[in-house]
Amino acid sequence: MSSPRLMFERASASAAYSIAGAGVLCVMAMMVMITSDVIARYVFNRPTMWADEMATYLMIAIVFLGLAQNLRQGDHIRIDVVTNLVPSHARLFLEVIAYAVGIVFSAMLAVACWFRFDNFWVHKTTSDSPVMTELWIPMVPVLLGAAVFCLVMVAGFMTSFHALLNRYSGRASEI
Repeated sequence: MSSPRLMFERASASAAYSIAGAGVLCVMAMMVMITSDVIARYVFNRPTMWADEMATYLMIAIVFLGLAQNLRQGDHIRIDVVTNLVPSHARLFLEVIAYAVGIVFSAMLAVACWFRFDNFWVHKTTSDSPVMTELWIPMVPVLLGAAVFCLVMVAGFMTSFHALLNRYSGRASEI
């Protein structure tokens, strides 16, 4: 039977992987959209009025939908000048601290995204473009990505903290 920590880690990993897959679909949709707009513009001299706006929304969605998986794979930018100079147990401690700070940041990001989404929903805010997109729609992947990013940050903290505890409990048993 799996521990709750492992179940949470698997669930957050699955969520991160799933929304990253949605991000890949956004990349493909953006490619099709821009290509069709280029053809419409330069072949038929009839550019679309919506492609630029939709491509912008898709680009933002791609970034937010990929955040959690990027973190899980360790592809986020790390400044390792300090961490490469310290012993491995100190590096693990610094990782726990980094995840703790990351939880605070990602939770604030998720809450801010929720307030923005709610504001757009309640006030039925639309874009200033001719398409007049209801802005809560492009906020959905932003909110989803921020929430899953926060979950993956918590899972990373739990994993690092568990490893740190195991390291020190192992040393205590050696003494």
